[in-house]
Amino acid sequence: MYVSVISTVAVRLLLSYLLRITMQMGVIGIALAMICDWMVRAVLFIWRERTGKWKTFQVIKS
Repeated sequence: MYVSVISTVAVRLLLSYLLRITMQMGVIGIALAMICDWMVRAVLFIWRERTGKWKTFQVIKS
């Protein structure tokens, strides 16, 4: 959840602003920002899956 929120704010919103307003790309710039956000999330989720840290997380402690 943290990765999704942070990547949305850091990547999607900032790139949307830069591509749409600064570089005047319009809706295409927003679409490219969304694609970049998805790519960043994919890389982070693949990295987390490969480290195996998620396997040691306990929801209920006994």
